[in-house]
Amino acid sequence: MALELAASGGYEALQVRTLSERAGVSSRTIYANFQSLDSLLIVAIAEQSQALYQRVTDAPPRGRTAATRVDRLITDLTATMTANRALTVALLRALLSGKRDVSQYVHGFGGVLQSMLASAIAPGGPSDRDREVAELLESIWFSALVGWASGTSSDADIGRIMQRAAKLLLPAS
Repeated sequence: MALELAASGGYEALQVRTLSERAGVSSRTIYANFQSLDSLLIVAIAEQSQALYQRVTDAPPRGRTAATRVDRLITDLTATMTANRALTVALLRALLSGKRDVSQYVHGFGGVLQSMLASAIAPGGPSDRDREVAELLESIWFSALVGWASGTSSDADIGRIMQRAAKLLLPAS
């Protein structure tokens, strides 16, 4: 229900009263399980994203080079994130809220993305360097996504930024 509210009305639509009415629970129940609506939204999106994570980790993107595999993964992730602007902007606002209870989720979000990128870079098992490159690529992608959410970048801009980053960070062959 939190996802439906955020998807239809953005971050501002995510209200405890509305959520508790739709879920048929008291606001006390919501706060007993989540310290903030930001953490609730992040957890809900993480649960919804499990299928995508599982698909990518079970069958990393195919391609002859690491750059090709990373490009395919980023294209898939970007398409998923840009499919619903209101929901993605709400997620980014929650991740960037700076609230203490959200920090664990921010770390987890980055770790999941890094793991997916490392698997795309080296499907047979990433080295320490591969994990470092994945960390940099995750940071660049997240920054590009923030640019998209703020209206300064397009979907295509995210792809171009990531292609340049992969070209610079990954071996040519």
